[in-house]
Amino acid sequence: MENFEALCHKHSGFEWLQVLVRRVMRFSPILLIVFCWLSASVAWSGALDRMAPAPKDWHGHVFHPSFQFPKSFQKKGFPWLAISFRHKPEAYLHAVLAYALEGQDLEHWELAANKVRRWYHVPWMGPGATGREYVNGLTRGRDFSIGELSPAQVSCRQNWAIAFYNDVGGAMLREVWGDGRRDPSFKSLPFLLNTVAVKLVFTEADEVDDPLLVGAPRLQAAISDGPDRAETGCPAARASHGTVAHRSPTWLRLVQVDLAVREQRASYKTGWVFGSYRYDGTLNDGNPWRRLRPIGLMWGNDPQLTDDLAAKGDKPNQSIVMLSAPGGGTLGRAGRMNGLVDNRSSACSSCHMAAQWPSIAPMLAPDSWAEARCWFRNIDGRFPFGFMPGDHKGCGDATALGTIAPLDFSMQLAMGARNWALDKVARMGHAKTAVGTLQREADGALKVDGLVALPLK
Repeated sequence: MENFEALCHKHSGFEWLQVLVRRVMRFSPILLIVFCWLSASVAWSGALDRMAPAPKDWHGHVFHPSFQFPKSFQKKGFPWLAISFRHKPEAYLHAVLAYALEGQDLEHWELAANKVRRWYHVPWMGPGATGREYVNGLTRGRDFSIGELSPAQVSCRQNWAIAFYNDVGGAMLREVWGDGRRDPSFKSLPFLLNTVAVKLVFTEADEVDDPLLVGAPRLQAAISDGPDRAETGCPAARASHGTVAHRSPTWLRLVQVDLAVREQRASYKTGWVFGSYRYDGTLNDGNPWRRLRPIGLMWGNDPQLTDDLAAKGDKPNQSIVMLSAPGGGTLGRAGRMNGLVDNRSSACSSCHMAAQWPSIAPMLAPDSWAEARCWFRNIDGRFPFGFMPGDHKGCGDATALGTIAPLDFSMQLAMGARNWALDKVARMGHAKTAVGTLQREADGALKVDGLVALPLK
């Protein structure tokens, strides 16, 4: 009989179950009963993602997703609630960071190994050219172009990240995805107060590229190594013949930690506080996980801060920035808070605000402020971003309320929903689902109830 893992990946969806049942029945009905009992737990994770398996000759660590979403969750023990993020931003960020790191497996980030509190991955981040790799489950992020990290960086460097939610967020992931044997549902969103999302970004760069990376925590990941190169100069995620580029295990270094907290005290703006750290090896501490320097935090998008006003010296009021970009300047648009790895035409909150279903607007704002202002509104997480400028009546078109589902600033939910939909139409073609009628156009575009869902990078 074929290797079980190979069979799972050879046949899409639950077709592999049907094939395996037929083959088991050839041996014994008793074996079939045992198989059916075991398949319940297998289906839980198999129905919530579709990852490429590790090569047969790989003998190192293999990623195991944390998809056993809870029915209940912790309702106390949130130390940041006693700290004002406006008046004591550094103390606030340190409290959230300590909560995120406590009890974690710092070698492989196996979330199930945490004996202090429970954390969960977002389903359906596995498929595609930038999807989860097999060693530690990282997904490819935005690359560092030449010289972006420091003047010593003479080659493009890939960045890969792993993200997860606390048990408060995990309970909502259960509401959205269930056990994967039904269509997703977005009706229970937004996330509950005290949801925490964490993202760790690891870079291919080393201390030669940037002396600040000396002594950084390392993590292994199978990253792209194909000969075809993207615009940045890094190997392309997808090879020229249309397949995912070959990946090889490589040691990466921690460069950035992102935090997001669902906050009652930010509810009059967006409902979220976003914060970021960068690793700084010059900090004098024997523990590398304490060599994280806060970049800043933000709880609103400063809608009144136009590009012209920023050029005249105006500063954001809903961001607190503690660290400038390498070589000077700002990391976020018009001085807003943004991560070191993130696109500098945007900002943390404005990028995540575009999360909706279907994803009819891109993550990043265009250059022109006349259109970019749509990405710098303050929108409650119960409402969608809406249409792009120029579509319908623009980003303020109220018809979006009945057409588009808000995903409460979760870009991972948006990406996961898209991957799930693409898998669905690949297996079924035109499909009517609980989240719209799905179809794939001849040019590869995904449509949801006739609206084109854009790929999110």
